[in-house]
Amino acid sequence: MSKAPVLDHIAFTVPDLDALIERLTNAFGMVVETHAGNFTVVVDTASGLKFELGKSGDAGVHFRHLGFRADELDSAHASLADAGMQVSQPPHRRDFARMHTSFLKQSDGFEIQLVKYD
Repeated sequence: MSKAPVLDHIAFTVPDLDALIERLTNAFGMVVETHAGNFTVVVDTASGLKFELGKSGDAGVHFRHLGFRADELDSAHASLADAGMQVSQPPHRRDFARMHTSFLKQSDGFEIQLVKYD
């Protein structure tokens, strides 16, 4: 029996990405794990929690999704789909991020991402 997925990251878009990265790293001691243009992942080294941050197209902060690590991504994805979640993106490879991933949504639009890193 595979274990349940565990929280990996919370994804947001923000209007001033550079200012937020500076605040999170300088005031809160977070570390930039990945930075590519308008996409950045910062990690809290004490807890391991990551924020996946992107630049928003307006002046607002927007929640995008919760990301969960899954040892058995395909079976976790199938279980969630069987339990009624809508498939946004089926399991697929993202080479730039060195991971296998999928996206599912609750009927109210709340989205989760499943990830399995290389």
